[in-house]
Amino acid sequence: MESVQSTIKSFINNSNKIAILGIGNYLKSDDGFGVYVVESLVKNYSKTHENLSLEKEVNSVNNRLILMNCGVVPENFTDVIKRENPDKIIMVDAALMHQDPGTLRIVESDEISETGFSTHALPLSIIIKYINAHIDTEILIIGIEPTDLEFGEPLSGLIKEKADEFSKILIEEIDSFLV
Repeated sequence: MESVQSTIKSFINNSNKIAILGIGNYLKSDDGFGVYVVESLVKNYSKTHENLSLEKEVNSVNNRLILMNCGVVPENFTDVIKRENPDKIIMVDAALMHQDPGTLRIVESDEISETGFSTHALPLSIIIKYINAHIDTEILIIGIEPTDLEFGEPLSGLIKEKADEFSKILIEEIDSFLV
């Protein structure tokens, strides 16, 4: 997790505006990882920013941090991304990477076509190409190897634990960014 944190720290350093996209499906157990992480961030920042709400899919903190709960349709948020024009985007998702369950790591763009982001209506690689064609931004993809993708199950204990740990790391780095 340390290498992920140092990558995030250097990635958001000197940014003007960042967007964090939580991608996934709560109805398919660990596929809800990305959504859970973004909801954790919204809960944290709603303590000091009363305009934030879990009821909204898009939340803004000081117009420098955009938190998006994209669910399984991140392509529906491309207009918001273009309008907000963040110089950095972090996408958080469960990914079939053939790693041990709970492995959290940076997923390189060229791996996406090989990596199973299978719950999305449109492949993530196409969404990334579309975003890059319309705004000047850098994109960091963070994936976790799921334990369970069974329909109707909540996050597994391992993935929930990793999501909580990762959310704390993001909050720490975002707090430094927002200062």
